[in-house]
Amino acid sequence: MRVSFVIVVLLASMLFWQFIEYRTHTSLGEVVERKALPMDVSYETMEARTYLNSIREIMNMQRLAQNKQLKTAAQAHADYLVLNDESAHEEMIGHKNFTGITPVERAFHAGYASSQVSENLSSKNHNARSSVDGLLSAIYHRFGFLSPGIDQIGVGVTQDMKDSDKSAFVYLMGNSVLNQLCTGSSFSGSGKYIYRVCKNSEHRIKEKEFYTSLQYSKQNSPKIIFYPYDGEEEVPPAFYSEVPDPLPDYEVSGFPISVEFNDHFFKNVTLHSFKLYVEGGEEVRDVRLMDKSSDPHQKFTANQYALFPLERLEYSHKYRAEVIYVSKGKKETLIWYFHTQKPTEEFHLITQKEETISIDPGKSHIVYFRPHDPHDIIKNIQFPVDIDIKFLDNNTIKLTLMSNEMDAFDITSDTRRLHVEVR
Repeated sequence: MRVSFVIVVLLASMLFWQFIEYRTHTSLGEVVERKALPMDVSYETMEARTYLNSIREIMNMQRLAQNKQLKTAAQAHADYLVLNDESAHEEMIGHKNFTGITPVERAFHAGYASSQVSENLSSKNHNARSSVDGLLSAIYHRFGFLSPGIDQIGVGVTQDMKDSDKSAFVYLMGNSVLNQLCTGSSFSGSGKYIYRVCKNSEHRIKEKEFYTSLQYSKQNSPKIIFYPYDGEEEVPPAFYSEVPDPLPDYEVSGFPISVEFNDHFFKNVTLHSFKLYVEGGEEVRDVRLMDKSSDPHQKFTANQYALFPLERLEYSHKYRAEVIYVSKGKKETLIWYFHTQKPTEEFHLITQKEETISIDPGKSHIVYFRPHDPHDIIKNIQFPVDIDIKFLDNNTIKLTLMSNEMDAFDITSDTRRLHVEVR
């Protein structure tokens, strides 16, 4: 039996929405580089918008049309991030491919006329779906993608030709009606007007037309936008962290459930209750409800709410979300269902600090280390060189034994020891 060990670290995606970033903790040590194959950048660029739109369509939301100027700006920023090995919304003057410090400046540089743009980005993703899914997992990013006030998008994707782990997906979103108003004639009549919202800061828009433009997309969106959507399959069971972090006292918790009341239809709504149940009726009681007043970073609007289960959800479970709200003096109830991810390989649940499992060589196994507390994530994992390990999240690994010469080995981390016997 071989006993030489190496250390592997989890290299997770960096996710951003406006000036928010998502980071998963990494451990220190010697990195075992198992590089992913280069992606088809052209395909993944198209797939990112297609996949996001497929989710919005399932939720009865308006598709995001491609805008040439937004796409040009998004692609330029994706190129900038990879060329300079950075992952932020702000660009630095003098760095390679600089086109503007902020997303708005970069949109203006590409010819977009409206200043009302928002940006999502992720790095170190190897395909569009992992990028979009990751952004939807983080609550602040999610509200950006599922905003009822946007109807345009430009997607830019770049990958380093020499290092497939260096990649960037950039999503720049806007409002087509407001952009058209900014490219039309400046308002010169009598009455109230709005200015300083266009590339030409002196361009005037009639006040009524300005506010109508903000409502155009909203009136074509659902009255209530909730996620995970009703009937969604393969929902991740866990949430880790964002910067700023909505749960700064937790390194691991459950996947957040969110609701947004479209302000085109709801001028005044009061949330009465927001609950989550496991199939069969048991309520998930250890939760934290977040709204505009309790959001620690004041990113939520008055119509946005999120329920954070403080413990990870279980794999292969069906959950029921229930929201009771009051609008126009009437109490209403909203109920929907979703399913968490169902591992397709043989699944091993690890609940103790030290346990033993049996595996088959050449076959993949899913090993889930259930957290013991809010800070229990897998760090500094060590294993034999003949073992292939892929992190599915910070508590779950996909394990494959690549050799027929071993009959047993150990996998260790800072807090766990797993004895593995080969069948």
